[in-house]
Amino acid sequence: MKKLVMALVVAVPAFTAGCGKSGDPNHLTVAGSTAFADVAKKEADAFKKTRAAANIEVQSTGSMVGIKNLADGVCDIAMADLPDVPSEAKDFKSFVVAKDGLAVIVHPKNPVASLTVEQVGKIFSGATTNWKDLGGEDAEITVVVREENSGGRKAFDKECGITGKVSGKAQSQTSSGALRTSVASNPHAIGYVATVKVDSTVKAVHIGGVAPTTENVIAGKYPLFVTVYLFTKGEPAGLAKDYIEYTLSPEGQKVIKDSGMIPVK
Repeated sequence: MKKLVMALVVAVPAFTAGCGKSGDPNHLTVAGSTAFADVAKKEADAFKKTRAAANIEVQSTGSMVGIKNLADGVCDIAMADLPDVPSEAKDFKSFVVAKDGLAVIVHPKNPVASLTVEQVGKIFSGATTNWKDLGGEDAEITVVVREENSGGRKAFDKECGITGKVSGKAQSQTSSGALRTSVASNPHAIGYVATVKVDSTVKAVHIGGVAPTTENVIAGKYPLFVTVYLFTKGEPAGLAKDYIEYTLSPEGQKVIKDSGMIPVK
């Protein structure tokens, strides 16, 4: 079991992230992780109470798209939920702002309540194709995954050892919400989302008998989790700096905790 490391990851900056892509010192664009986007919006709303003139736009584009947008100058801050800093972001300055578990989800009527990491890997790689082999109904498993640019998918594939081996029959969804809806509408489907995205329309199965709760992730008992990063091109300045500092402040970390994610401070 990997240990959770609450770390600040710093890359040597080649330039400074400052006023926002529009040149307006009161405008900021934050793009990336669909799992963290709602939390980032809550952070923005709370931050704007201290900075009325601030205009913070949060775009839910997917982790790797957010990183690409930052590299292309399309956004000021990229947000990503990943197992670690990818090579595409090695020249950026990186801030760890939260942690979250990755929940394996099924339809609420699915009788399967617990799986091992090995069983999950076999399901998503296509080696196990029928629920009866897992104690469920005699029905073909519908595998639902995130697109390849998803940070959640990269983390999930790495933790379950299925990188590059996803079932050819897997259905791909472009957001955590879309994946959840897909699983909720199919009694034989299985997928995964950040635990903050689990709601009453789906059931989160236990992994190795352990529930995907915040307490279990922090204690190191639950094996599937992601780290949430904010990236900037070099040293953040202006509104970008203030937004990141707020997110890491006691007030900002409370927003993360109240949203169901794990604060790092």
